[in-house]
Amino acid sequence: MSSPAGTPQRSWRPSTAVRRAIAGERIDLATLLARRVIFVAGKGGTGRSTMTAALALLGARAGKRVLAIDVDAKGDLAAALGSPPAGFTPRVVQHDLSVLELRTDESFQEYLNIYFKVPRVTRLTPLARVFDFIATGVPGPRDMLVVGKIAYEERRKERESRAPVWDLIVVDCAAGGQVESHLAAAKAMLSLVRGGIIRAQVEWIDGLVRDPQRTTVVLCALPEEMPVVEAIELHDRLRKGAGVAVDMCVLNRAVDEPVTAAHRRLMKALVDPEHADVVVQQLGGAPAPLEAGIDLQAHLYDTTARYMRMLRSKLPMPVVPVPFIVDRTGLTTTRAVADALSSRLA
Repeated sequence: MSSPAGTPQRSWRPSTAVRRAIAGERIDLATLLARRVIFVAGKGGTGRSTMTAALALLGARAGKRVLAIDVDAKGDLAAALGSPPAGFTPRVVQHDLSVLELRTDESFQEYLNIYFKVPRVTRLTPLARVFDFIATGVPGPRDMLVVGKIAYEERRKERESRAPVWDLIVVDCAAGGQVESHLAAAKAMLSLVRGGIIRAQVEWIDGLVRDPQRTTVVLCALPEEMPVVEAIELHDRLRKGAGVAVDMCVLNRAVDEPVTAAHRRLMKALVDPEHADVVVQQLGGAPAPLEAGIDLQAHLYDTTARYMRMLRSKLPMPVVPVPFIVDRTGLTTTRAVADALSSRLA
């Protein structure tokens, strides 16, 4: 987590694609995947892991070497890519795609080993214990270990060619407000650390997180009140508080196929008493479940449309609906979500 001290800060002027994204215009897949790091954030249960896995697959399909990072280390991200739980060391799970599960204690051990030459086996020396208490017991440094590991992987290079090890890193963030703490950690630490190697490292990490050409956030929401409200509030906190770019919001499990007048006419004909005997014989039961299904589809479509309007009125960015895919979490579902994202961002 080091950085050349005293490197001059260059002013950044956003590209046309980035300006359009900030203005709420449509963003294409190539522009999104041109970032170095994509953080996928949102309320728990909004499909973050599947969305992270889908973006990682799309990156690999585009010929990029992709690292997908699971911040919570629950194994959900690996499962979404058809793999058993990974570990702190990146493991290949698909062609050009590896998964890493982030653990704070192992991030700390790696940090001591790389920058202070403290062997991992001697972590419990008195000095290491002091570092351990500060790093894992105080919120700011603990958050820095999370984002610092991500920044370290972004900066890591091949020994011989000096080319980046990863072309794209996609991060399955912790739920809700925790992602804000992680992304704002470097900015907050700059007010505490006045100089030395740690100051240089914090500046480097903060520079990565707040550079909209390299780093962005994709928000996840569902067509429900709480996930939508939290996505709107999280966007404001990330942009204004952490100073992080947010390029897109995904409305997951969206129902975007309306019930038409033709559907209603057909349904009316099926429940007509004149045809009751034939319909019951063909279906093996009453057509009431079909009628209820039509009504449910109409309700879900109206709900999706209402929350799409709410998100688009509050967020200065594209809101992309991803259809409800009835399947369990796994590679099949992830591929279907990746295809849906690809078609909507083409």
